[in-house]
Amino acid sequence: MKKYESVLKFIKYEVNEINYKKNEKFMMDKEGTSIDFKITPIISVKEKNMSVELVVDVFENALENNKPFEMKVHLTGYFITEGENPEIFKANAIAILYPYVRAIVSTYTANANITPLILPAINVNKLIEDQKKN
Repeated sequence: MKKYESVLKFIKYEVNEINYKKNEKFMMDKEGTSIDFKITPIISVKEKNMSVELVVDVFENALENNKPFEMKVHLTGYFITEGENPEIFKANAIAILYPYVRAIVSTYTANANITPLILPAINVNKLIEDQKKN
């Protein structure tokens, strides 16, 4: 199996911040509520080490936009590469971290005793690229 291992090694992730605020004035409409979130990556590279912060804002401005809550998840993942420049693995590192964000959002909303929000499985790097265009 060694020959299939990636040169990008995922060391760990840490949750830096979680903010959740319920919108007491939320009114469900007939069409339901579409999932709305934004992802901001912050990447730092030093030699063969890379840290990737993902700041995910779910339902920003919930009160103004009639969303059930607003939530911010900020986590940092730590990576190291063997024999390669970490810069070329930024997209891979972001894709590795996104499922952890999904799990955190689902677990937190379930524990808040509301309908759990499951963020969709997406091409997270394409979303970030498209957000930069807007």
